[in-house]
Amino acid sequence: MVTSLVDGGIVVLYLLGMVGVGYWGYRRSEGLEDYLVAGRNIPLWMYVPVMSAVILGGASTIGGGGLGYQYGISGAWLVVWLGLGVAAVGLLISTELANLKAYTLGEILERRFDKYSGTVGAAIAGVYALTIAITQVISIGTVLGALFGFGLTEMIVVAGVIVVAYTALGGMLSVTITDFVQWCIMTVGVFALALPLGLIEVGGLSGLRAELDPSFFSPTGIGLETVFTYFLLYFLGIMIGQDIWQRVFTADGPRTARVGNVTTGAYAVVYGIATALLGMIALVLFPAVENPDLALPTMVLEIVPVGLSGLILAGFISAMMSTADSALLASSTLFTNDVYRRFVDPDASDETYTRTSRATIVVLGAGMIWAAVWIGDVVNALTLAYNLLTGAIFVPILGAFFWKGATWQGALASIVLSAAVVVASMAAYGFGSNLPILYGLASSLAAFIVVSLLTGPPPREKLERWLESIRSPPSIE
Repeated sequence: MVTSLVDGGIVVLYLLGMVGVGYWGYRRSEGLEDYLVAGRNIPLWMYVPVMSAVILGGASTIGGGGLGYQYGISGAWLVVWLGLGVAAVGLLISTELANLKAYTLGEILERRFDKYSGTVGAAIAGVYALTIAITQVISIGTVLGALFGFGLTEMIVVAGVIVVAYTALGGMLSVTITDFVQWCIMTVGVFALALPLGLIEVGGLSGLRAELDPSFFSPTGIGLETVFTYFLLYFLGIMIGQDIWQRVFTADGPRTARVGNVTTGAYAVVYGIATALLGMIALVLFPAVENPDLALPTMVLEIVPVGLSGLILAGFISAMMSTADSALLASSTLFTNDVYRRFVDPDASDETYTRTSRATIVVLGAGMIWAAVWIGDVVNALTLAYNLLTGAIFVPILGAFFWKGATWQGALASIVLSAAVVVASMAAYGFGSNLPILYGLASSLAAFIVVSLLTGPPPREKLERWLESIRSPPSIE
């Protein structure tokens, strides 16, 4: 499955264009606010595309198509839960997040509780974000290797270097522009080209129904247990992801954050159904594809005219790169803001912090590329990251916003205990079990409530400052 020179040229030009945008962002970034949160002035018309680009990566596009290839329309559940999770952020806490004018999840935990819970929470979220970036780079390398006929290792390195280059150069400003372009390409590629052309090939939805078993059209065909697992991992996990929150921090106001997240969620649900349908179409046309994740690229190269297929494939790669860059920037921001600035150089200037953040992206990016090449089982690593993120910090994060009686002792005990429970449960029951995340959530909730009640109430002045900060943005003196 090696692409034509025309299609390959389109993909190469697209990749080079991303580096060019990174350099543009480097020239335009004027300070820390630009580098980390794009100046906090992203309007609604741009916010929805860039937030959509963050959540709809390789798992949503290539992976979602692969699930559709195997299970039918129920393969959309992974993406549906991601979309509903982002919409829940919009409905529940986006206004408060926008008002806080923060940079990281750890910073918010510190404001509400203490620096220790903030640091531990930031470390867990940072590892999670870096793991997300690793999986996306592997996905990009897999597709590029199949398209150009080169080895997986070489293509992973190429993909990783490009992502690191434009992310480190321009930070969130570059990532915002590249994600907007990537969203446009992936939207056109999926909805205007791949889906209509694919449906024409199989005779429309009626032709698809005639060719596939009825179970492929059942919303629970993938299994209720799997649907529940996706809820635990992706709905709850996406609600507290640093990459998602950092996007919320870029909004030009609370209304943009709220409306934008709900709109993004709706778009993601439709996108998930579309990619599952594309997987089903690929199954009808090419039933012998050994790797389901290559079902969509195979279909595109075979049925779409040269030139247009290059645009669609660039769209698939766009979806993965847009998640990789945001996750890499999120991980760097967590480690620099919540570890370096808190414990190494608390008085760092914004200029020093920007340089440190840029250097951290390069270091983490090098680790990302190495891990993408050498790691043995990405699925297990991703499961570990999601289990720790959701099982260990979901409860204290939500409790910070919704329970005035929560204390820093309760938050810290909740994070430490549940993290240990998640790791021990995975060792006992394996990565495929739902028990680690369930036990993690239960122990986290119990420790949070019991310890907070025993050590409460929280200091009144700190609680009042917190409540005031989430109700309205801080004044600029």
